[in-house]
Amino acid sequence: MNKLQLWRRRSVLLAGLGLAGASLHNLASRPEADTSAPATNTPASTSQVQSTNDRNPASAPLKLGWSPWADAEVVSLMATQLIESELNQPVERVMADIGIQYQSVARGDLDLMLMAWLPGTHLDYWSKVRDRVLDLGPMYSGRLGWIVPDYVPEEVIASIEQLQDPQLAARFDGRVQGIDPGSGLNQASLKALNQYGLTSMELVASSSAAMAAVLAQAIDEQRWLIATSWTPHWMFARYKLRFLDDPKGSFGATERIHAVARQGLDQLHPAVTAFLSRFHLPESDLDGLLLQAQESSAETAVSIYLARHPNRVRYWTTGEI
Repeated sequence: MNKLQLWRRRSVLLAGLGLAGASLHNLASRPEADTSAPATNTPASTSQVQSTNDRNPASAPLKLGWSPWADAEVVSLMATQLIESELNQPVERVMADIGIQYQSVARGDLDLMLMAWLPGTHLDYWSKVRDRVLDLGPMYSGRLGWIVPDYVPEEVIASIEQLQDPQLAARFDGRVQGIDPGSGLNQASLKALNQYGLTSMELVASSSAAMAAVLAQAIDEQRWLIATSWTPHWMFARYKLRFLDDPKGSFGATERIHAVARQGLDQLHPAVTAFLSRFHLPESDLDGLLLQAQESSAETAVSIYLARHPNRVRYWTTGEI
């Protein structure tokens, strides 16, 4: 089977799951179906993000990059809603591959990105731009790794290194269900396959939505499955899941998810950068918030959450306790 046939086969599979067929390394210029969203959700390449040199910085909407991950959608919507409603600054959300976001913020083509997983997951991206962007600090924390449904007995498998046993790997069909190829999680998973010498396992790249769909089907059928995942994620509020131990540290320790801005944004929009430097979501809130977004919509979940936490919103946007 040649590369074109493989690509078409993969596109058909993703289409059958109701997902876009293009990988995030090669984003299509397709507007999102939900036109009711409060900002533009348009996949973008580096050539499609308009440079700040070509727009009036005093009046143009801020361009905020985001990736189609459960937490990224909710957090970017929340930040957008507050910047617009409380700080009177229009925002345009631009969907783009995470690598493109780093490049675009460093060049000034994007004003903001809210998905910098540091210090380890996005180290390769961060090391190339760290001197050309503003780090506004962490908004919440997260963890990466491989997960299994809790009905998979822990006494049978508790650690990634146990998958060196071909018979145990076969119980999982020799597969690890991944997400988008350009993600730090998939890169760490490829590292894990090499570090642990898992020659009987392969990583299946797809998307975060496809990973969740495959996991849901496996749980319905009580099949054994290994998936790449992270917290926070709505799946941990809906299902009983656990991470496999990672003694070699392929996935690092607890990560912090930072807001990053283009240089000079703090001078042009000091209220926005000050808001993002105070914007912190408690870990205890996030999984439930993401589950509510999954069961209704991200817009609904964000609106309910903000209405229930007026004191937190006041501190974020004004600094008043």
